[in-house]
Amino acid sequence: MTADTLIQPIVDRMRAGDMPGALALAERALADHPASVPLVGLAAMAALRAGEKPRAEIHLRRQLALTPADRAARTNLALLLADLGRNDEALDLARDYGDSHRLSRLAGYLHQQTGEMAEAASAYDAALAAQPGDVEIWNNLGNVRAALGDGPGAVKAFETAIDRGGNTPDIFLNLCRALRRFESRAKRLNVAAEGHARFPDHADLAIEHGLALASNGRVVEAEAALREVLTTEEGFGAAHVELGLLLENLNKLDDLDQLISDAAARGLDAPEMSFLRGWSLRRRDRFAEAAVEAERIPSTISPIRSQQLKAEIADRLGHADEAFAAFAAMNAASLAEQGTLAGDTFRERTLAATARLPESAQLPPVPRGDDPHPAPMFIVGFPRSGTTLLDTMLMAMPELEVFEEQAMLAHVRTAFPTLAVESNTAQVQAARALYWQQAALLGKMDGRRVVDKHPLHMAHMGEVHRLFPDAQIVLVERHPCDVVLSCFMANFVLNQAMRSFTDIQEAARTYDAVFSAWESAEALLPLNTHRVRYERMVGNLEGELRPLIRFLGLEWHEDLLDHRKAAASRGVVRTASYAQIGQPIYSHARERWRRYRAHLEPILPILAPWVEKLGYEL
Repeated sequence: MTADTLIQPIVDRMRAGDMPGALALAERALADHPASVPLVGLAAMAALRAGEKPRAEIHLRRQLALTPADRAARTNLALLLADLGRNDEALDLARDYGDSHRLSRLAGYLHQQTGEMAEAASAYDAALAAQPGDVEIWNNLGNVRAALGDGPGAVKAFETAIDRGGNTPDIFLNLCRALRRFESRAKRLNVAAEGHARFPDHADLAIEHGLALASNGRVVEAEAALREVLTTEEGFGAAHVELGLLLENLNKLDDLDQLISDAAARGLDAPEMSFLRGWSLRRRDRFAEAAVEAERIPSTISPIRSQQLKAEIADRLGHADEAFAAFAAMNAASLAEQGTLAGDTFRERTLAATARLPESAQLPPVPRGDDPHPAPMFIVGFPRSGTTLLDTMLMAMPELEVFEEQAMLAHVRTAFPTLAVESNTAQVQAARALYWQQAALLGKMDGRRVVDKHPLHMAHMGEVHRLFPDAQIVLVERHPCDVVLSCFMANFVLNQAMRSFTDIQEAARTYDAVFSAWESAEALLPLNTHRVRYERMVGNLEGELRPLIRFLGLEWHEDLLDHRKAAASRGVVRTASYAQIGQPIYSHARERWRRYRAHLEPILPILAPWVEKLGYEL
């Protein structure tokens, strides 16, 4: 019998649902006609549908050998190998995906699993070119773009997934997390609110909504939202942890202890409670007891958080080696969770901006025109230098509106990337108008003077001076070694700048680049500056503040000396200094770097010139 006459009985068996029978007929036919492509194809199909994976592999390999250009055979074999866990072999077949949706889809997934994110993105782009309505691939592409540090690309992919009908809680969560990572607070809240409204019973989205409220300063609503989740949470779960951290962040330690006590009374004495107990004890300076709880923290708690707690406890107990190792582990965990970010490092961007300052210095100032607002005052200084302590005290002055690390200037710099060297008056005035527009969205603009506190604006003096040549600028100084060490110890949200502090060497090099930028700006631009020193603030607060108030042309307020009162009224603090501002001004962090000198020896040559220039000692 010819091969053609043997095909119909096999097809009839398959139509009848008898896949084992069809496979048996096909294999008997192949014994006489081993080179028949139709028979091999039917045998492969029957074996796949019968769940006979080893036999399916044999027939698919034979089919591919007979017809190397057969995209369907290649795809089916690659999918089978992936299903068998043989991803390397599957990827070898899937790399040449051409315009095949199924094969490019598989290639993207396999590249993603092996961490080859750029290749995964290319494959997913090809899959979407073939089928732009594939919601799952839009979601996968969003995750890949986020891993590549492409914030706009990630957000667009997740938004497209939702627009194309991806009505699942996971996609909303992924979009929220991308917006959180890439610092779009307001948009994150809008997405979280929409997701929570669509899926009110989804606990993770409800928690995300609470966290988004908190990040936007709506802390009363955030606490209420997280407490609502507690009413339905089984056991001691994520809502307890996040609510506990929010209460700790708000310096509501009694409420934190009550949360722990209530959970224990309900029989929810889970291992994770050691995390919250440890934080409470650490905040109450009961470090030995906190250390005991910290050792009990299970692996279900993020290592970023658990290592931070262990590190801070070890630091306060004077165990420098142990603390440094734990801070290093915290930073490594943060990097592992966040992945890479696209583009140059913050240090590299700072060096490039510094190179443009001579050109910026040649430009005449742009008139204020009909700008009704007084120029902002800028508080700058390397992170962890005391800027949050200073801005908290200035909040006591009713004539000031203090903005804590808000994105007004960032929005302007994105919209006007050449602002520092912009010669077009209309463009500069448009950039200035955008700054005020952003400020009006974030705070009260009822005649009060804006205080724009953002430490690393000191690396953007070209843009600041172009916008507001008459701005008063306050630089907060602290010993370079203490600042760099403190940045390494801080659990920052890892944006492009804060990533610099996950490695002590890069932190020191970034300090050098930022202060070089500041030094160049002071030399080239007619900046109106005043310096405040952290060590003098903690030693003689009034003596350090009175010259500042005179510089600003303001009247002295006795409330300036009561920073705890201001801290209690300000709500959530978005910086790593939240735990300090609610406490009496302390000095135990002064000269802390000396206890870690052995770990800092490699970076001292980088910092030594700045130690000398600022009048400190090594």
